[in-house]
Amino acid sequence: MKKEMQKFTTMIVNMMKSEKLFESQGGPIILSQIENEFGPVEYEIGPPGQVYTNWAAKMAVAQDIGVCWVMCKQHDAPDPIVSVTKLNIC
Repeated sequence: MKKEMQKFTTMIVNMMKSEKLFESQGGPIILSQIENEFGPVEYEIGPPGQVYTNWAAKMAVAQDIGVCWVMCKQHDAPDPIVSVTKLNIC
């Protein structure tokens, strides 16, 4: 699953970068989301879920997009990922 997620994320990020869509490139995209509401799943499966969350965060940050990454409903999102649950957006 990780291999496929990284491949897909990298493909999308590269498409956005090539079109200069990130705010850091002068484009309109001001943030990106990695994972969607994985927190409840992580809670159910325990430590393996936390390992995956940390991996997903590191993989996203390594994409070097120049804008903030967020996770929705992920109370323990590792820095510098922002949990939008804290912002009451989700």
